[in-house]
Amino acid sequence: MPLRSTPAVHPAPLQTAIDPLPTLIGVAALLVGLAFLVHGGRGSLDALRVARATATDPRSLQAGDRRVRITGRAEIAPDAHGESGGWGDGGEEGGDAENDDPETLPAPFTDEHCLCCTYDVSEYRSQGKGRSWVSIDSGEAGVPFRVVADGVGVRVDPAAADFAFGVDEDVEVAADETPPERVRRFTDAVESVDESETGWTLGPLTVGNDPERRYRQRVLRPGDDVTVVGDATAFPGAPVGEVKARIDGGSPFVVGDAGARRTALRLVGRSAVPVVLGLVSLTVAALALSPVLGVVGG
Repeated sequence: MPLRSTPAVHPAPLQTAIDPLPTLIGVAALLVGLAFLVHGGRGSLDALRVARATATDPRSLQAGDRRVRITGRAEIAPDAHGESGGWGDGGEEGGDAENDDPETLPAPFTDEHCLCCTYDVSEYRSQGKGRSWVSIDSGEAGVPFRVVADGVGVRVDPAAADFAFGVDEDVEVAADETPPERVRRFTDAVESVDESETGWTLGPLTVGNDPERRYRQRVLRPGDDVTVVGDATAFPGAPVGEVKARIDGGSPFVVGDAGARRTALRLVGRSAVPVVLGLVSLTVAALALSPVLGVVGG
């Protein structure tokens, strides 16, 4: 039987057309996810460092000591003259005639003096199909204070510190409610959180601006328990009763209103949110970039 030749079949060209929009979304999600993971990972690492920091007796503290941990009672530093006062525009410290003590700060939402404080103002806004609290402004401040343990004080300058405090005051105000007097004074002084026109709700819908706000503060008062982790530097002008070294920086530099373990747990809790957001963003990136990965892998 005569043999017949069969013409060669050329392989079909590889389809490499890629939709640019999902690719751009994937790249953006990848970058955002990595940024969240780095931020969250740094917080978790700081928590580990706080837990493992060396507990130091104030009497043995020396300039140059690194990553020390001092636990004691927070007290006013009598000769501290930090930028105190009230809260002005943009959440920065400003003049407040009611605070005549230059060694403390007025707590944003309560009539009391404190050494360090943070605040957050949130609105209950519509987010997609649901509603959630969205921060509209936040701030923090602190004045130099001292940690006293066994009758010996260590000066702390918290200007560059990361605060890890528990919630001290949490005020929720609906549209038909009048905020407490101290909250009203704060909103009058800080333009970014000034009272806006309120709205009202009709079932799942909100007409006008979101009607509900939350005012939350965290403070460190004189007399509170405090844990400080950071690096020691020379303080030759220390007054009687304080060692000649102070803590004003470090990696990490953390001030907490609890023991080392709870302070570390608070740092872990704060880092959990960016870690979860990072993992979600990376999942979105993997789905959006799957066609590109398939082409590259093929």
